Amino acid sequence: MSEITPEILTQFIVKQGQVWQTVALHLSEQNNVLVEIPTPTSQAVPIGDLTLLTADPVLHGQSFFTEATEEPCLFIVGEQLGERADTEKALLEALTGTPQEGVNESHFPAVQEFFQHLMQGLAVAFGNLRNTTFTPGEVTVKYEPVTFPPNFLMVDEVIATRFTVQIPDRTPFTLTWLLTEGLARALLGVQGGVSDPLSGLATEPETPPTPAAGFAPTPFNPFREPEETHDRNLELLLDIPLEVSVELGRVSLMVRELLEIGTGSIIELKKTAGEPVEVLVNGRLIARGEVVVVEDNFAVRITEILSPAERVQKLAG
Repeated sequence: MSEITPEILTQFIVKQGQVWQTVALHLSEQNNVLVEIPTPTSQAVPIGDLTLLTADPVLHGQSFFTEATEEPCLFIVGEQLGERADTEKALLEALTGTPQEGVNESHFPAVQEFFQHLMQGLAVAFGNLRNTTFTPGEVTVKYEPVTFPPNFLMVDEVIATRFTVQIPDRTPFTLTWLLTEGLARALLGVQGGVSDPLSGLATEPETPPTPAAGFAPTPFNPFREPEETHDRNLELLLDIPLEVSVELGRVSLMVRELLEIGTGSIIELKKTAGEPVEVLVNGRLIARGEVVVVEDNFAVRITEILSPAERVQKLAG
């Protein structure tokens, strides 16, 4: 049995702002809506303080990273009994778009997908910190008293990270991510000896370590500048289908004007000749460019790419 090592907890806390900013951006992109997660709180919690989770039904998910399969983690919806019903209601309404009364198995697919996106975001975030790749496993969702996995029963304390998810026009909800020190060490890259816990506070950027032979290249980092993206590992995003469209311009017409359109009619767009066209991905503006012709086909030469911050702002529009 063991308690959380103070140095590990300090390192874990120092990284939370950067980690959850990445997770929020990932959730925004996956769900086509602006998601914000303020810097959460992380602290060591005795296992004995969590026994109430084993008494009454709790909506929760369990998952793992394939790089640390022996250290599964838990996502708890409503860790405190007094806030559980409100948290469940706010989460389900955010996921389904309509108010829900109570929890049933019909809600599991939406909750599972949300937790899976959380795990993917955490994999990207900690992969960036480690200059390596993490792969999330499948999420299991249950609505019953929590049964702690074996790795939780071998320690005296776990790390509880409480984070609030904010979505426009929805009630914010707070979830709890429970993990052992073993998983925290794996995510931080601390094996055996512990490095300086305050190193993450340095104002000078750290030089990333050179990957050893057999390691995957650096994963996608949404906060770096575009020119640094050539060697990023997009493995987590490669299978996501995207629809790319180019918008030449727009115009508003009366129904009368629409009915008068015939063959040979000219519709004048509200965009001057030579003005850049807009490139949309899944209906979201991500770049601008100019129309060119390549072997009798129209094409677009990209002249401007929006920054990650601008793309997130577009999600809220």
